[in-house]
Amino acid sequence: MADRFLIAPFKSGLVKNISPFLIPEDAFEELNNAYVFRGKVKKRFGSTYTGTDVLNEATAQLNSRLRVFLGNTDVNGDITVAVPAMTFKKGQIFSIGTEIFTILDETAGAHNLLSSTDVAATKTFDSSVPELVVTEAAHSTAVYFYPSEPVMGFGMYQVGNINSHVAYAYDTYFIYIYSGTSWLRTGTTVTFTGTNTQYFWTTNWDGITPEATAMFITNYNTVGHDNMYYTTDGTTFTKFRPKFLVAGTADQNIVVTARIIMPFKNRLILLNTHEVDAAAGYTTYTNRCRYSWNGSPIDASGYGWLEPDEDNYGGAGYIDAPTEEAIISAEFIRDRLIVYFETSTWELAYTGNEVLPFTWQKLNTELGSESTFSSVPFDKFVLNIGTTGIHACNGLNVERIDNKIPDEIYKNLNVNDAVVRVHGIRDYSSELVYWTLPRQIADDDNYYADKVLVYNYANSTWALNDDSITAFGYFEQTDGDTWVGDFQAWEDDGNDWEGESSSANYKTVIAGNQQGFVFRLDKGDNSNASVLYVSKVDADNNLTILNHNLKAGDYIKLSNMTGLAASANDIYEVYSVTDDNIIVLDDTFPGTAAYTGGGTAARVSRISIKSKQWNPYLNNTSDFYLENISFLVARTVSGEIEIQYYPSSSNVDLSEDGRVSGSNWGTYKLETYPFDLVPLEASQDRFWHTIYFQGYGSCVQIQLKFSDEQMLDESIVESNFELQGLILQTRKGNNIG
Repeated sequence: MADRFLIAPFKSGLVKNISPFLIPEDAFEELNNAYVFRGKVKKRFGSTYTGTDVLNEATAQLNSRLRVFLGNTDVNGDITVAVPAMTFKKGQIFSIGTEIFTILDETAGAHNLLSSTDVAATKTFDSSVPELVVTEAAHSTAVYFYPSEPVMGFGMYQVGNINSHVAYAYDTYFIYIYSGTSWLRTGTTVTFTGTNTQYFWTTNWDGITPEATAMFITNYNTVGHDNMYYTTDGTTFTKFRPKFLVAGTADQNIVVTARIIMPFKNRLILLNTHEVDAAAGYTTYTNRCRYSWNGSPIDASGYGWLEPDEDNYGGAGYIDAPTEEAIISAEFIRDRLIVYFETSTWELAYTGNEVLPFTWQKLNTELGSESTFSSVPFDKFVLNIGTTGIHACNGLNVERIDNKIPDEIYKNLNVNDAVVRVHGIRDYSSELVYWTLPRQIADDDNYYADKVLVYNYANSTWALNDDSITAFGYFEQTDGDTWVGDFQAWEDDGNDWEGESSSANYKTVIAGNQQGFVFRLDKGDNSNASVLYVSKVDADNNLTILNHNLKAGDYIKLSNMTGLAASANDIYEVYSVTDDNIIVLDDTFPGTAAYTGGGTAARVSRISIKSKQWNPYLNNTSDFYLENISFLVARTVSGEIEIQYYPSSSNVDLSEDGRVSGSNWGTYKLETYPFDLVPLEASQDRFWHTIYFQGYGSCVQIQLKFSDEQMLDESIVESNFELQGLILQTRKGNNIG
């Protein structure tokens, strides 16, 4: 007689610290593009554009990118306009209305631009001036330039309506503000010179008067000596150059930049400073905390940072930590400031003494941080990533929390500059923390993160997503309705009140990528936003996608491929990768030189879930026979996923063997839609579907994974997936050995 074993709820998530046959029954050896949430295994988050016209992908992609307003065409559709100086490259674009002009080469001088609609009679760009010339385009229409630089950070200016603060974004050159419809450059006198590893830190504190609020930003560029900046009106940005001694010129005895800016105990704190004085010139003090006087750090007189001496009692000063390690990150635990150094953790403790208001106290001598933006605050602890793993600090102790996946940090942070690309954030509604992880093997200096490490802090479970994200941030500006302002009858209201991105004043997580796209993360969305711009298509299926960060075997969905056959707007496998900017698609793609631009690509996420190596009779030292598994799945319209199974810890997939030999008991496809022959399922939110096996051995392991065929089916890969439980039906076999 068969035995039945229930596995539910799921509590363990990804476990890789011990062999697959030793992990808990509900744990997974592989959990990719799915995660454990409140006892269920769910598909990873999806994403949507941030700008308006989200249902019109041709224009929505433009509104969801960091861009620079250049001016308007005249009544004839003509414009000759200067373009902000920067490094110009292929893949950058201009837009006039719905017409997109793409730069196809990087040669200095005049460029012919590829036009998506070819409305304009003349369209040239001279990068040596630099200047854009267009004639006979759409008249009286806004003209934009898209630098296509990586998003290097986000910030919110804490003024205005509650839960509707203005969002800012930064790339390597400019500052951008979300206007309510799109991301536009602001602070037009400000240009940065940082690299794609120098991210922006943002903080808010007092302005010149107590009632005013200032937003401070820094990219900690100690090579190019980029200044810090602040704004008190949201649009004008002023250099922030604290002067700590009266002596010297205006450019001497100042703090040029700092890694971290934070308000603490009514003072503004600068950590890890880059300074210039009258004698030594530029010097970086990596272990230094410099603090303002008690009050505004941008006092109108400019003396908020004077160090006290016998003639001046400014109240500001500095204190260097008693270590040669560099300050890397910092975060608050309630009213305590925890500062992470390279291999140790300290507290900057407040003394209450106005002469020496702060002192350093060491909390841990072994565990520190290597990533400034990996710190994620909670009420009672701070999470942070160092070279030794992921740590939690509660203000008294620092301990490692990633014991279930002890090698993931070592694998992903083993190349130059990889650790500085780690960016973390807390997603409150999903009870998750996300960290970007760089690719494991990098052959140049332009690699970007291609994984997201997912941590469910409610049940301490882990998972991994395939994604290319450079920075995370929060976003409160939405175009949705609020309960207070929605006066429609319920039956007439089209709002999806369960959807995060459609509800106004909702604090949602946004992300940016290496092409300057900004998109919302939404656990209710089952597909990824199309945030890779396709700048060129060759006849041999070569696609030019700037810094695509894709690998052979990945899948992408193409959209708006103007000039090509309608079938080009489908899902394709990446056959090979030529370099950072060129991929080759499989032979099914209708490649042609007729492409005129405007197309985008979205990553298609492949769910892959590999179970424990089960043997319910292991305590009796017996083999076993797996008859079937019943899967409790949430209902979808057309979803399905393939089941593979492996006996006795081998890598032989018996489902594939069965298909080849013709001896299989079914298709090994787990359908998540209701069966026509079971009418009751159409009204159920979930149901049991059974897959039959012929597995015998010392253990059996299954894998739920989209097949290559399923990856090409939009109705399948864009369906939801939710597994709520398993029932194994088994029989005891012979004694092992």
